[in-house]
Amino acid sequence: MIKKSHLILFVGGALVAIGMVLSYTGASVISGQVSIKEALVNGTIPATLEKELDPSVTSQGAFVVRAEGEERVNLVATVYGPFGEEIASKKITDVSTEDYFDIESKGTYKLEIKNSGQETPVVLGLTHMPDKSIVALNMLGQSMIITGFVGVGVAAIYALKTRKSS
Repeated sequence: MIKKSHLILFVGGALVAIGMVLSYTGASVISGQVSIKEALVNGTIPATLEKELDPSVTSQGAFVVRAEGEERVNLVATVYGPFGEEIASKKITDVSTEDYFDIESKGTYKLEIKNSGQETPVVLGLTHMPDKSIVALNMLGQSMIITGFVGVGVAAIYALKTRKSS
């Protein structure tokens, strides 16, 4: 006969394993769609990143800017559409910024980062907004991992209590 603590431990471990697979799958799909570039931005040379985006995939795009080595920065991020028109612009003062924009037509979109301060290393990311089902898959996986670890903790406590009482 299987003890309750062993059954709880087995179920908790299975939840952690399945959660890890789901979370990894969701994160892989999301990160596989992102174009990333590292660059140095100073007052004369902007950093740019281009990516082919299509509104049939999703109508929203996202960009991420991460400034390395600085606590406060003075950058401006601008997204240009396939015809060179300005789609979105944002002043960036924090080291990590994420913003969204509408994808109205298929083509190459360009993210440009300008700096009015000292030379700053940046990491740029440009992508379609991930599908809600992929994000939900990733969140489900993370929830299963947490639930599984809680189950393992409950199994350990239950095993200790039953061991002391016998």
